[in-house]
Amino acid sequence: MADDTEDPKELLRRITKDIWTDGRIELVDELVGEDFVDHIDFPGIDETGRARYRASVSALRTAFPDYHEEILWSIAEGDRAVSYVRVTGTHRGPLYGMEPTGRHVDYNAMGALRFASGMAVERWGFGDSAAMMQQLGLV
Repeated sequence: MADDTEDPKELLRRITKDIWTDGRIELVDELVGEDFVDHIDFPGIDETGRARYRASVSALRTAFPDYHEEILWSIAEGDRAVSYVRVTGTHRGPLYGMEPTGRHVDYNAMGALRFASGMAVERWGFGDSAAMMQQLGLV
């Protein structure tokens, strides 16, 4: 690989910290491919490609303005990187049509990204949505 910016593990770290945790949505254009393929279902998000990724970040950061992802561990092989994260935040905005509860969430999630030409081009993942919904008092 030419430099650290093309290393899948470093790209995953940048996306997690800079876009998700720090809320620097403008970096989506730099770090996510235009024809991005998403294998994660986000209710209410109909966009495709890079616009879909941007919309998913916006939706979660609107619902949880203090949204934070801490990478607990990550691995990379070839053009892919996987992370196991701790997600925290306070529900201050609408989430999938649900009104804000003001409650704090703390749950784990896993995500995998495939990279090409220094950009994320495909994503898989899941989170402990049952724990999140329970913490929000919705189940």
